[in-house]
Amino acid sequence: MTGYDYGNTRLRARRAGLLRGEHYAALTGRDLPALVTALAATSYRPQAQAAGADLKSLDWIVHDHMVTALAGVSDFYRGRAREVVGALLGRFDLHALLTVLRARHHGIPADAATALLVPVGAISAQTARRAAREPDLPAAARFFAARRLPDADTAAALLGAQHRYEIDGDLALVEETVTRSARARQAAVLAAGGAEATQVTTAIRREADDLNLLLALRLREGEPDRSGAGDREAYLPGGSVPPLMLRAIRRAPARQDVVAAAGGPGHGSWRGPLADWSESGDLAALHAALEDERVRTQLRVLRGGDPLGAAPVLHYVLAHQAQARNLRLLGQAAVAAVSHNQARRQLVASV
Repeated sequence: MTGYDYGNTRLRARRAGLLRGEHYAALTGRDLPALVTALAATSYRPQAQAAGADLKSLDWIVHDHMVTALAGVSDFYRGRAREVVGALLGRFDLHALLTVLRARHHGIPADAATALLVPVGAISAQTARRAAREPDLPAAARFFAARRLPDADTAAALLGAQHRYEIDGDLALVEETVTRSARARQAAVLAAGGAEATQVTTAIRREADDLNLLLALRLREGEPDRSGAGDREAYLPGGSVPPLMLRAIRRAPARQDVVAAAGGPGHGSWRGPLADWSESGDLAALHAALEDERVRTQLRVLRGGDPLGAAPVLHYVLAHQAQARNLRLLGQAAVAAVSHNQARRQLVASV
């Protein structure tokens, strides 16, 4: 056995609670009270019966259900498998860390900052709240670093970034530093995970590629002369796109030149989203399109992955994240922030 057998069996049983096509058909086109009522006929029943019928209540329903679904997952695994699962759940730790640091930088109250965090990794809800109550970003950074959170390497990187922040107040540099460190550690753990982690390594690599493309384009927008002066080369580790290609994308003078520079073999998933971006210039829409296409593909591929490897774990995590996104999208449609037809088109099937 590989260390994944027991945990994957548990997740396979839990996967039966994920929403399916017939559930979404019953949820689409409703106003908020009817949407919450319909959710009470699904695995969301405990949360739906305890909540109201406004967008804030829907956020709580979605959040509480995801926390319940993901809490304790790493406890199902042992040995090297548990380390890999911890690295996959590290995405929630990184989000918690960045959220708290941004809250202290901007002076956002602790409860507001931490209300929708998903504390299923190394950073607990209590730890996040305590850090968010520190007087400023340097104090919050020292709080995490003293506890070696979210991991020893990232805690050390955060401590160094905190010293620089006290001089220049540059939040972006702090974010880049801790994100790169957390991603580097994740890549190292997955690389040491052996053949059982190969599929999830490929999935995480594609995610890094998409995020690096977006970073290159944001740097491009911030540097009209395309000289690259001041570029921190802050691309995430663990991707497959060579730095030379990312620099070519960043320095491309026109959008069509970006499309040409990014059109190398192995990056077919970029073609459609980049073609749309070349017409609109909308980076937010490009981000959404890349994420949508990537998650759809990964859910399909990982669902059929090695049952004795890490693929079912990442599938389970991504499925719950996609499900949460779907329900928030349906909530937006229920209050006419988007059309019901638009919401229906953007739903991502979890199973």
